[in-house]
Amino acid sequence: MNHTFRFDRIALTTLALAATAVLCSSNASASMIGPVDLGTAGQFTLLALSGGIQDSGPTGPDANPDSVQGTVGIASAGQTFQNSGSRIYNGPIYLHTGDTFNNSAPGVPQPQMSAAIDAMLAQASKDAFAASNFASGLAATATYGNINSSLSITENAAANYVFDIQSINFSGGKTLTLSAPVGSNFILNIASGGITLSPGSIVLSGGLTPDHVLINYTGTNNIQTSGGQNSSRIYANILAPNAHVQLTPGYVAGFIIAASIQMSSGANVVPVPEVTPSSVIFGFIGLVVAFGSRRTLMARMRAVPAQGKVHIS
Repeated sequence: MNHTFRFDRIALTTLALAATAVLCSSNASASMIGPVDLGTAGQFTLLALSGGIQDSGPTGPDANPDSVQGTVGIASAGQTFQNSGSRIYNGPIYLHTGDTFNNSAPGVPQPQMSAAIDAMLAQASKDAFAASNFASGLAATATYGNINSSLSITENAAANYVFDIQSINFSGGKTLTLSAPVGSNFILNIASGGITLSPGSIVLSGGLTPDHVLINYTGTNNIQTSGGQNSSRIYANILAPNAHVQLTPGYVAGFIIAASIQMSSGANVVPVPEVTPSSVIFGFIGLVVAFGSRRTLMARMRAVPAQGKVHIS
């Protein structure tokens, strides 16, 4: 019986360590989208690289209950974080020393500033530009011009795909649908034309998830979404280090890293959780523990003489 108990304890410890390693590996790769490494920039939901962040209006129809979920940062000095209305932010807000925090929304936390945070923001900015430059240099799977009508881009095998696009300009609810099996990654390199959705959407199917889609816009034109009740929707991450992103309103199921960011009228930025969250891993550990406990109990019961009573302590 003691040998069985020791075996179960060793087995459970080994499995717990293995699951922890998987969790750490998942967290370490959270900044990767296919071959593109976002580095410390991947920790942010909103990151303004050279300008400020302005937000106002109601909580938003896609709040859960947060209007913006995750870490927020402004990487350069002399900028302003402006927020009003009933907006709710759940993550920390990191501002560069010398930035102005002007907030009247009760659901927005106080910002953090320090020399160490300045260094962290500088590294995040450097990583964002490096990721954009790397992505723009990837060989294209296919090339598209100006997309102004509904279109589907479909791939049938799980792999990394890169698409060079001149611009996306939608109105009247047009949609770009990206489809690929689970495990695929899509990189959309948009050169100079920009993105305008008024309204329109970029949606996914076939197992493709927002955490595996990156829109890398290297131009300087605004990225703009509009349409009541967040009828413009982007299920992807936006990396636009030289551009202003304006959601008036709109919904982004990913992060926004841009020169500056403006939101109003209930815009929401709520990244979709990873496919293998920690709850799944720890749930697995719980099942293993339950199984091990059952084995120990059965071993104890077998060790009790048949004519005696079974006492479980």
